[in-house]
Amino acid sequence: MKKLNSTFNIFKTKQLKYWQLISLALLAFLFAVILFFRPVELFDDPYSAVIKAADGQLLSARIASDGQWRFPAPDSIPEKYKKVLLTFEDKRFYYHPGFDPVAIFRAMIQNIQSNKVISGGSTITMQVIRLSRKSQKRTLTEKLTELFRAVSLEFFHNKEQILLLYATHAPYGGNVVGLEAASWRWFGRPPNDLSWAEATTLAILPNAPSLVSLQRNRSLFEQKRNRLLKRLYTDDIIDQLTYELSLEEPLPAEPKALPDNAPHYLEFLRQNQGNKLFETAIQSQLQKLTGEVIQTHHNLLKYNQINNLSVIIRQTSTGKILAYHGNVPCKSDVAFCYNDMVQARRSSGSILKPFLYASALQDGLIHPQSLLPDIPSWIAGYSPKNFDESYDGAIAADEALRRSLNIPFVQLLRQYGIERFHELLINLGFTSFDKAASHYGLSMILGGGEVNLWELSEVYSKMARTLLFTENQSEFPIDAGAIWLTSNVLRELNRPETESGWTYDGRDLKLSWKTGTSFGFRDAWAVGYTPEYVIAVWAGNADGTGRPGLTGVAAAAPVLFDIVSVLPPQQDWFVQPEDKVDWVTVCKQSGFNAGINCDETVVITGLPSGRNVPLCGYHQLVRTDTSGKFQLPADCFPDEKAMLQKWFVLPPLMEYYFRRNNAAYKPLPPVKEGCVQQQSDMEFIYPPVGAQIYQPVDFSGNLNPLVFEVAHRLHGVSLFWHLDERYIGITQGSTHQMVIQITDPGQHNVTVVDEQGNSISRSFRLLRRN
Repeated sequence: MKKLNSTFNIFKTKQLKYWQLISLALLAFLFAVILFFRPVELFDDPYSAVIKAADGQLLSARIASDGQWRFPAPDSIPEKYKKVLLTFEDKRFYYHPGFDPVAIFRAMIQNIQSNKVISGGSTITMQVIRLSRKSQKRTLTEKLTELFRAVSLEFFHNKEQILLLYATHAPYGGNVVGLEAASWRWFGRPPNDLSWAEATTLAILPNAPSLVSLQRNRSLFEQKRNRLLKRLYTDDIIDQLTYELSLEEPLPAEPKALPDNAPHYLEFLRQNQGNKLFETAIQSQLQKLTGEVIQTHHNLLKYNQINNLSVIIRQTSTGKILAYHGNVPCKSDVAFCYNDMVQARRSSGSILKPFLYASALQDGLIHPQSLLPDIPSWIAGYSPKNFDESYDGAIAADEALRRSLNIPFVQLLRQYGIERFHELLINLGFTSFDKAASHYGLSMILGGGEVNLWELSEVYSKMARTLLFTENQSEFPIDAGAIWLTSNVLRELNRPETESGWTYDGRDLKLSWKTGTSFGFRDAWAVGYTPEYVIAVWAGNADGTGRPGLTGVAAAAPVLFDIVSVLPPQQDWFVQPEDKVDWVTVCKQSGFNAGINCDETVVITGLPSGRNVPLCGYHQLVRTDTSGKFQLPADCFPDEKAMLQKWFVLPPLMEYYFRRNNAAYKPLPPVKEGCVQQQSDMEFIYPPVGAQIYQPVDFSGNLNPLVFEVAHRLHGVSLFWHLDERYIGITQGSTHQMVIQITDPGQHNVTVVDEQGNSISRSFRLLRRN
């Protein structure tokens, strides 16, 4: 007995070792299969470029390089589609290791009974392998290869990843590949919004994608779909009502055109990052409404041969893009519509003036009400003009910004420094100012440089964002206080004539905004911002053709205001940054820090740096007789009874134009006869200092005369004109213009003498064109 037990134990031990060896061999075989068939990169197919809005809506797409609509893989697939797919293709998907023995056995029985292949028993995992191997022949060897690779795939990927691979690369009829593309092409909506009938249709399509056709097999496909719906109902996945309603849904007739609501933005993104899925912050409804506004204005502007419009909207708090239209929609009558004008560099016009104004405030060069010269100017051969070619003589800085006057800002830039402003623009984020400051000169503030709508909107959004987060301004070089004052000025701009009564829901919307127009009427700009939005608009022709009426106010601003009118209602405004502003006492008339001779002062909201603003230099102590009718200079009439008066005195040229628009201005009284003035009451308007003048010639080649002009502080005086010390004539009244015929080129000198014997002279060189 003992011997028998010993023999049994030996046999049992050997049997155990035998099965252990078999198990180890199987494990080794499985491990070898997994390693040998390890998937390195299943798919290297090119993808479509796809852009989606923040809510997941498809905005635009571009076909893949192989001519297929194949969208990049999403993060997941909808539960509804997943349930339908597994019911139809692979009920035991979550339980098998890549192949389903039950399905394979069933397929073998069906094929033997039918004496032909009617079922393959493939799992979804095996179908993923088959899709990755493209056009391999359907043989037993290939089937075994798929099985082994499926096992390996299951080892290295979880079930959800495998489902995603299938949903991304399965064919859905025609040149449509993947669930995302199929959902949009066949039903015009994202997969998450599919009905049960639609999800069922798409689950069946990869099994037989050629069945969906207007010409053939539609009834066969519908029967197949309805059978699957019944299985869903039988398996309690859908209820009876859903089942019955799903049966009534028609099959899709033909592929739908994909949305194309952000074509230029998609092209911009794919040029920089290649074809992929771009999930953006675009608000689909705002993109749609903005597009409608653009189309409306394009229909008006095209009659003036203004063909192109672009708009970008950013969220103020983040700078994210909420709407992007690089151009008007492309139709047969639209020239250059494929050009993305959001990215195009164009002449800036006056759109950069707020940055100079704010920086000058921050530096303590000016207060908002400080006077700037607005007079005919010639600076190193550069002669800026205001848009309406008028002159105010002197104008408050904030009013100059409101009216976007050119000459005061050229004078301010000259004071601020061209090099400094050029550096500021670069620090703000304008990459287009890539040449030396001397290349742009003073014209930098009037469109001598180029910007694009992308960077312009970004810089304005940073500026506005500084007012939202006043404690953290590291990213913006202009202080919140200066931006606050600038924004208040821009809120007070006059609306375009078409928007003069503009309100939203009966309320005036708070909006800071600025326009710009480039030289030659080639570019029209408008930028507006609120605590929620920054809207930037460009209008013009992509080929640079100028048009009369192509101005910021007439062409771009109406687009801006129509866009603002479709934005959600808002009432809040930026909060004044209390620690960044200060009360400042200034001269009431000049707007500079009050000097000892200023007779009236006012307290304004300024900046702490305002203490550095110069003292008023326009108020003087003037010695007059007791009637105030004549000046009595002390060196001429030391013994005559006199009184001292504080007088606001502008230089003659500034005064000449200032008096035209300011009837209350009191010019200095004349000096009492018998005294020669030390300070001139005259100033040349033309020619400028160091002028080189080409002799004007008419169409017949005849020499035309020159017209020189002088401003005098006193009205009604007579001025005596001399050319090269030769008397040539007299002018009287308030305007002093002398027509002078000069035949000899070269250096000349013109001298003007008033009734008191005061004189001014100006040298110039006359040039003759060859």
